[in-house]
Amino acid sequence: MNYARGRHGAREYFWFALALIILLVGSAARAADADDASPSAATPQKAPPAKRKKPTVDELEQRIRVLEEKLDEQQRATAAALQSAQRAATAAQESAAAAQQAAAVPAPVVTPSPSPVPSPPRTAQQQGRPHPVTEQQAGSATESKPQIFAGPGGFSFQSIDGADQIRFHGEFDFDGRFYNDDLTPNGSRSTWLLRRARPIIEGTFGNMFDFRFNPDFAGGKTVIQDAFVAARFNPLFVVTAGKFKEPFGLERLQLSPNNRLIELGLPSDLVPNRDLGLQVSGTYAFASGTLTYQVGWFNGVSDGTSTDANATPDVDNNDDKDWVARIFAQPFKTTDLAALKGLGAGVAVSYVNQVGSTTNTLLPTYKTETQRNFFTYDAARDAKGAIPVAGATYADGIRMRVSPQAYYFYKSFGLLTEYVHERQDVARSVGTGGFVRRATLKPDSWQLLTTYSLTGDDATFGTVTPKRPYVTGQPGWGAVELAARISELKLDPRTFTNASNGAGNSWFADPNTQASKATAWTVGLNWYLTQNVGWYLDYTVTHFDGGALGGADRSDEKAFFTRFQVAF
Repeated sequence: MNYARGRHGAREYFWFALALIILLVGSAARAADADDASPSAATPQKAPPAKRKKPTVDELEQRIRVLEEKLDEQQRATAAALQSAQRAATAAQESAAAAQQAAAVPAPVVTPSPSPVPSPPRTAQQQGRPHPVTEQQAGSATESKPQIFAGPGGFSFQSIDGADQIRFHGEFDFDGRFYNDDLTPNGSRSTWLLRRARPIIEGTFGNMFDFRFNPDFAGGKTVIQDAFVAARFNPLFVVTAGKFKEPFGLERLQLSPNNRLIELGLPSDLVPNRDLGLQVSGTYAFASGTLTYQVGWFNGVSDGTSTDANATPDVDNNDDKDWVARIFAQPFKTTDLAALKGLGAGVAVSYVNQVGSTTNTLLPTYKTETQRNFFTYDAARDAKGAIPVAGATYADGIRMRVSPQAYYFYKSFGLLTEYVHERQDVARSVGTGGFVRRATLKPDSWQLLTTYSLTGDDATFGTVTPKRPYVTGQPGWGAVELAARISELKLDPRTFTNASNGAGNSWFADPNTQASKATAWTVGLNWYLTQNVGWYLDYTVTHFDGGALGGADRSDEKAFFTRFQVAF
C-alpha cells in the first residue's frame, strides 16, 4: 500500500517537473521572438551570462591540480633564472677579487678569497659602481626581504639598493709538520696543528663606509687579526683606520689563502705585519693600467710581527710612530698585450726613530720558513772572570726599511720576487764603566718564487679558480700546481763582532749560537679541488752560515709540511 502510494507520488513529481520545464522553455522562446521583433533587434545584444553550475568535488580537485602544475612550472623557471643570475654574479665577484688582489693593495672591502688583506675598494667601487653582490638581482630585493647570496665567494645579504651589505667569509687551515733533521729533539719532530681558524665578517654602509672584523681562534687563543673601518670618499682618497696589514711586503700583503707555499719566505722576517694605525690610499687608472698608492701612520711593530705580539696585545709598546708608504703599478693591465697584462712592480718604505731599553728592546727574532728561531739579539750577560757585564742589545735610533717588489703572471706561469733592506740603529752597554757600544746594522733579504699549473689553469696573484673543479661523478680534477722558491736572509757582519776596545762578548748577537745567514729552498705541490678547497704539500731545506761553536755552521734544517685548507 505504501509502496503504491510512493510510486504514485513519484509519478506526480515527474509530471509536475516535466510540465514546469515545458512552460519555461515556451516562455524563453516567446521572449526571444519578441526581442527579434523589437526595433533594436538590428543591434546585437549581449545575452546575460548563464548561471554557472556549482562544480563538484572532483572538478575542484582537478582545477587545483592544474593550478599546482602551473605554479610548479613558474617556480622551476624562477629557480633557473636565479641560478643563472647567481653564477653571473659569482663570476663578476671573482673577477673583481682578482683585480683587487692583483694590485696587492690593502683593502677595507673583502674579496671572495677570502683574504683577508685590507685594501682600497675594488675597481668597480672606485668608479662609483656598487659592490658585485649589489648587482645580484637587486630588483627582486625588498626592504622586508633583503637580497641573499651564497656562493664560492662567501655568504651575504644586502638592502634593496645594495648600499648596505653584510658579508661572511672564513678560512680554516689544518697543518702537519714533520721535521727530518738533528735540530729538533726526539718526540717533537711530528705534529698536527690548527694553523688558522678565522670567521670573517665584513660589510658596507651607504655604499661608502666599509668595515672588517677578522678574529682567529687557532693555537688555543683568540687574536683579532683585522678590525677596521674605511671611508671611500674618492677613488684617489680612501681613509682606513683600525688594525690591518701595514702596506709593505708583497707576499705578506697577498691574502693568506692565496700564498702558493704553506709559509712565507725569509724576506717576511724583515717585513711588518698587522698594526694599529691610519692610512690614506687610492688608485689612479690611466690609459693602459693602474697606479696605486698607500701612506700610513702606525704604532709600529718589530720585524715580522703584529701588534698582538706586544707584551700587552694591541697596545703600543713605545711613543714613537712608524711612517709607511708604498706605490705599486700595473702598467699594461688594460691593454691588449696579453703577455704583459700580468706584470706589476712597486716599492715600499718605512721609517721610525725609536729608542728601546734592556727590558723593552724593540728588536726582533727571525724564523726560518718552518717557523723555528734561527737568530735573536743577545740578552743581558753576567760577569764571568774576565768577561765584563753586558746588557741586552736594544734599538737605539733610526729603523728604515726599503723593499722593491714585482710579480708577473702569464697563462700557467707565475713569478713573484721581492728584496728587503733594513737599517737598524742598536746599542748595548758593556762592562761596569758605563761604556755603551752603538752601531748601525744593515740586514737584508730576498726571494724568488715561481709557479706553474700542470692542468693549464691561469696563474694569478689572487685565488686560483680551476677550469674543471672536482665534482663527484663528473669529469675534472681541479687544478694542480707546482711551486718552487729560493730565499735568503743575511745579517750584517758587525752584528757578531766585539767592540774595538777589546771588551769580550760585546757583540750584538752571539756568533756561537746565532747564524749569520739562512738560505732556504722550498718546493711544493698544490691541489685546488675547487677555488675553496685545497691540499698542499711542501718540502724545505734550510742551510745556515755560522750559528755553532767555534764559527762552525749550524746543521741544515729539513722539514715536510702539509695543509688542508677551506677558504671562502
